[in-house]
Amino acid sequence: MSVDAAGRRARARRDAGRRERDLTFTIGNVAFIDGLLVVGAAASWTISQSLWFVLLAGVGIAAATAIALVGAIRGWAWWLVAAVTAGVYVVAGVPLAAPTMITDPATILGAVVGVLTAPVTGWKNLLTLELPIGIYQATLAPILLLILALGVLAHSLALRAPRAWVLAAPTALLLTVFGVAFGSSAVSGAFTVGPWRLTGAWEATVGLAALLVAFGWYLWRSIHSRRSALRAARNANGARLTGRANRTLGTRIALSAGMLVVALLAGVLVAPWAIAGGTRDVIRTAVDPELRVREALTPLADYRTAFTDDRYDQVMFTVSADESVDRIRLATLPFYDGRVMRATDPLTGTAGDTAFTRVPATLTGASGQEVTADFRIGAYAGIWVPTAGDLVSIDFDGSSRAALADGFYYNSDAAMGVELADPGLQDGVAYEQVGRVSGTVRDPGTLTPALSKPAVDPAYVPESLISWIETQDAPTGGAGLAELIQRLRARGLLSHALSIDPATPPTWMGDLGQYTFEPSRAGHSTDRIGALFTALLDKQNEVGGTDDAQLVAASGDDEQFAVAAALIADQLGFPARVVLGTRLSTTDDSLSTCEDGECTSGDLAAWIEVADADGTWTAIDTSPQYAVSLSPDIQQRRDPQNTTEVEPEQADTVLPPEADPADSTNQEEEEPNAPVDLAWLWATLRISGIVVFALLILLLPVFTVLMAKLMRRRARRESPDPLDRVVGGWEEYVDTAVDHGKQPPQAATRTETAEALSTGIGSDGSRLAVLADRSVFAPVPPTDDDGARFWELVDAERARLRDELGWWGRWKARLSLRSFARGVRQLAARTRAGGR
Repeated sequence: MSVDAAGRRARARRDAGRRERDLTFTIGNVAFIDGLLVVGAAASWTISQSLWFVLLAGVGIAAATAIALVGAIRGWAWWLVAAVTAGVYVVAGVPLAAPTMITDPATILGAVVGVLTAPVTGWKNLLTLELPIGIYQATLAPILLLILALGVLAHSLALRAPRAWVLAAPTALLLTVFGVAFGSSAVSGAFTVGPWRLTGAWEATVGLAALLVAFGWYLWRSIHSRRSALRAARNANGARLTGRANRTLGTRIALSAGMLVVALLAGVLVAPWAIAGGTRDVIRTAVDPELRVREALTPLADYRTAFTDDRYDQVMFTVSADESVDRIRLATLPFYDGRVMRATDPLTGTAGDTAFTRVPATLTGASGQEVTADFRIGAYAGIWVPTAGDLVSIDFDGSSRAALADGFYYNSDAAMGVELADPGLQDGVAYEQVGRVSGTVRDPGTLTPALSKPAVDPAYVPESLISWIETQDAPTGGAGLAELIQRLRARGLLSHALSIDPATPPTWMGDLGQYTFEPSRAGHSTDRIGALFTALLDKQNEVGGTDDAQLVAASGDDEQFAVAAALIADQLGFPARVVLGTRLSTTDDSLSTCEDGECTSGDLAAWIEVADADGTWTAIDTSPQYAVSLSPDIQQRRDPQNTTEVEPEQADTVLPPEADPADSTNQEEEEPNAPVDLAWLWATLRISGIVVFALLILLLPVFTVLMAKLMRRRARRESPDPLDRVVGGWEEYVDTAVDHGKQPPQAATRTETAEALSTGIGSDGSRLAVLADRSVFAPVPPTDDDGARFWELVDAERARLRDELGWWGRWKARLSLRSFARGVRQLAARTRAGGR
């Protein structure tokens, strides 16, 4: 009795020790894998930089750990773990990854769609949005998906894979790789100790933490595996670990740790000098949003169409802004190719040092006074978005605000925004914009050139422009720039047309008051600008002196004079760009402004911005005057105008046919059939398609397994050799039994295998084994009829195995991968046998 009690106590102690070791094993693996996931989430912090991201990462890591633990304890199949993970992602994704979209009932459906489509389209949003993205729409959904998927897979490998556990750490480290690849190209923080300086302290910390945690996990796992093996050997034959073995293990651990420390110190010391002056290339660096800016016609080429009578008084947009906002920008045109001013470089296709990116929440980096402007679009149409100052944030209003926000792109270098949504800016669109403007107006005469030589290709600069600058005897620097532009404006004459009808003068001409019209050619090519300065030079050479009133010789409007002023600034060493927009206020009475915030087409203007040596931009007006007409001498010497007499077209009057008195019934006017509104149908089809597509993605693994088994069974059944059909039928029977949870013995005959697998009444497993052995070893090969009868028995046995299980068990068997694993083991065994 005492012996039995002692045995029970010994077994109880062993069971308790085993449970303790299993608990230690589980806690250790979970702790290290969760540590790697936390490091990966920290690497992705630069993408969002929001406290909500911390909540999302914490919930995601906790959910992934819970799913993997429950799956390991309950022995869930892989497809069940994947299904639960997908379900948690969909349920938790909407409140966690799209919190701002569930506050408005109109955007809840968009939040659900955004979360469902994030596995396919969410990556583009992360690359095209300006960092940090905050919690903009559903852009956090891909990060949540990665945390859940990688966390569940890494934990499952660590807890359930006896051989593939080594892949758990690389799997978890993929989250860190994601944070680096999809993060910002700029490094953050620096650590300085004397002459040693480490740039990118945050990135270095994250990388070092990931390396140390992964190394620590491998070391702990190796020690745990070794101790488990020694404990098993001790329990089996009483072997014990010697002190020398312990010392050897400690020496190996110390050497490994020492090598790691030396490698880290060497990397930290060498890295600052190795990467000094280099750039950090990430995926974002190589991705350019698919914009239509390069294909869009430069808005300056359409400048004169705004002054036609049918558009002149149309209200393009209304704006209500702070008093410090004096200009509204539509487009910035920094590049000149000899034909037109462009928003993008014709050689590289870029729009300056920064690219067009989407605006998630707010932009940082702009300095100056913060201002707010409320816009409402009227008759304006185009991709160029009216903005005030350097953009900080923009908030569209109305039912289409989500689409407008998705289609809005901004270039911080050019301070210009474009709207690429369909239909985009149209009558009634409203938005609130926060920007920053300089609190002081800088005198152009105080500017300092930033360039030592012109930036525009000399082939695009007219010789007459250079000659005109040389003949002005103007000072250098900002003072010379201010004086040259003042002379250019004073010696030009405003004109928006090549010809007019004197009987009905255009509206713009009537608003100028006492004005004498002079024709002017449109365009701002090198030839057109050259002709402008040629006229100025000819007049100056003829009249002499410096009286601007006597030197008025060139007619044109902002299109020509803004480009001419930009080329002058470039010749003086100032980076210059043409800006198209409107003015809200000005001290120059000759310039048009928007009255009461209503900006009409007639208020459209162009000016230039020049950059000082400190990088700040200053706006300079370039519109020509209209009070003083061309000099009489120039008018008298102008080439005679050869007018063309336009004769009216000759047309014969055709009388209508006489009415038939017999046809006296009143014909009712047929009303046109109203088109059927199918907008709801397309919206329904679109949403249905997205949902179906998401379901297909989630069910793709299920379809793959079912299709693979069907193709395997068909190949076995339809083999041209009857013997192969019989052998394939036997393999199909064994695979079906394995998928239904049965375990065949190793290295057994078919009869022994059938006895182990055949359970229940009416099993034909033994008969299948006998027929298969007879077909293989008989001197006469089986016939086609034998193969067909054998497969009838196989089908009956497969049906019997299915009937033993319920609905849920049958689906588990259909999706089980145990039979494929069995095939891999058999192939590996045959390969080893062939090698021996």
